[in-house]
Amino acid sequence: MKLKINEKIILDKEHQNIIAALNQKIEHLEKDNKEMANIEKQHKNMNGKLHKEIADLNKTIEKLKKENAIFKEHLQAEMLKSDKS
Repeated sequence: MKLKINEKIILDKEHQNIIAALNQKIEHLEKDNKEMANIEKQHKNMNGKLHKEIADLNKTIEKLKKENAIFKEHLQAEMLKSDKS
């Protein structure tokens, strides 16, 4: 009986050590998971800002293209005037 109690105590201590090690791993994984969620949130935020900046730049490009076309038309008109004179 005494031997069985000692074996049970040893087994319980081993189980406690295994449980403690698993709890440490779980805590570490939970911490990593929180960090990854934070990184993902930052990534989405930066991605949104980049898309907005790209949209703004595309608008600027379209505006410059229109201004360039108008400038070309005026330049051609001036050249035609000078050729006729």
